[in-house]
Amino acid sequence: MIVRWSRGRKFTVVLITLLLLILLVESLWIFIISPRLTIGKIFLESDIDISDEKLLEILDLNDKTWTSLDEESVQKRLESYPMIREASVSRVFPDGLRVYIFRRRPLVVALFGEGGVSLVVLVDEEGYIIQTDSKTNSVDLPIISGIFPPTLGTRLPESMRQILSDLSRLKTDEAELFDLISEIEFLQHDGNGYDLKLYMNHIPVPVLIDMINPDSVRHALIVIDALERTSSEPIEIADIRGGHVTYKPAGGHDG
Repeated sequence: MIVRWSRGRKFTVVLITLLLLILLVESLWIFIISPRLTIGKIFLESDIDISDEKLLEILDLNDKTWTSLDEESVQKRLESYPMIREASVSRVFPDGLRVYIFRRRPLVVALFGEGGVSLVVLVDEEGYIIQTDSKTNSVDLPIISGIFPPTLGTRLPESMRQILSDLSRLKTDEAELFDLISEIEFLQHDGNGYDLKLYMNHIPVPVLIDMINPDSVRHALIVIDALERTSSEPIEIADIRGGHVTYKPAGGHDG
């Protein structure tokens, strides 16, 4: 008995065989190999100086395998770390994990005295406390004061965060005006908000203002310049809130 296979039938048999082999390999990977394949390599790209020990502590892989690893959970753990603004995590065949980390950038410094030692708290534009350090000599940022000592990883109140957002916008749009700001003191009033007391570099007179924006900072500069030219006595403080200009001479009554 002679059986003749047509060319089309041969192609079908080869195709079915190939598909079965692919299915077999995939089944072996899913049910046998990948559940036993632990994450052995981590490929890190980061602009944060973080030690291997600290990174492994945050990742908390605990012998996670290719199939058991939850990339979203790892990403959330990374982003819960105060210095990390954003993270991205992806698996790399066959046993790797690629991690991208982007740091939070400090916008201002808050200073507190504890036990005779100055504590430096770095705050980003979203109001997160991203670093605490007792060293002050390498920090060159505007100071904020009048707030309670926060802890690492916490966030400033929403009313303060709006000021930081305005300050960040000023830094982007008018860097020269931003560089003039030495300190912003939050003065809490009877309500839930704050008045702002602005100190500027090389200018001895502080100014009470409503908000931080290019117009208000320029207005403060013009007012101080005019007062210093016209006043016959030293000025203790100027006030430009509400669109009106008042001032208080040093040791005197409001003007």
